[in-house]
Amino acid sequence: MKAFRFVLLALAVYMMVVGGLFLFAPRIAETAFQTSLPDAALTPLYGQLMLVIALAAYLVSTDVVKYAGLAWLFIFAEAGHVVIFGWQLMSGVAGFAQVGPPMIISAIFLVLIFVFSRKAAASS
Repeated sequence: MKAFRFVLLALAVYMMVVGGLFLFAPRIAETAFQTSLPDAALTPLYGQLMLVIALAAYLVSTDVVKYAGLAWLFIFAEAGHVVIFGWQLMSGVAGFAQVGPPMIISAIFLVLIFVFSRKAAASS
């Protein structure tokens, strides 16, 4: 359960940093992720969504036994990121420098959340 809590806290920090960049500093996000963010209306919305996921990850981490069922929220969110980043990479919409690192990070979080949430559910 402790490992699952740490994974959720790491996810919360990651999502908070990236979401904060998209919401409050989109030009810095463009530089950091080597991409252009042409839609000024959609970029802050994506940032806000990431901050909500960060808050949810933090709240679930406060009592992983009680909220273990919500692990599926994070599994689907991270799986969705992997699929979308993979599609963008394979279709040529974005290059590896743009979507490779976040795709790898999402895949790592996906595996860790899946494995440790199962262990937490089994131990409760």
